[in-house]
Amino acid sequence: MFITIRTSEFPMIDWAATGTAEIVQNVFTLMNTFKYEVAYDRTLGLKQDFIDMPEQEAVAFATAQIYSVIKEREPRVKVIDVSYQGLDDNAGLLFEVVIDI
Repeated sequence: MFITIRTSEFPMIDWAATGTAEIVQNVFTLMNTFKYEVAYDRTLGLKQDFIDMPEQEAVAFATAQIYSVIKEREPRVKVIDVSYQGLDDNAGLLFEVVIDI
């Protein structure tokens, strides 16, 4: 089953999520968390190294990070595609990820 997840959408956290909903929520969290942000799991999330890079380099770096962190942290999914969607109002990178569960 293919599911598209966008970093621009911020769904409410469902603490009781199970099955597919839990997996989608986990992937969304991985894509929107930086390393050292989570107190009890400092290695969770994306490296922040791309923040001051030129846009094209930052997109390439973040894309590779998204593939890597999802593969490492949520083995129940296969990443089909990661596409750059532009910048948000605060110059943050927006991505769309298609996963197969």
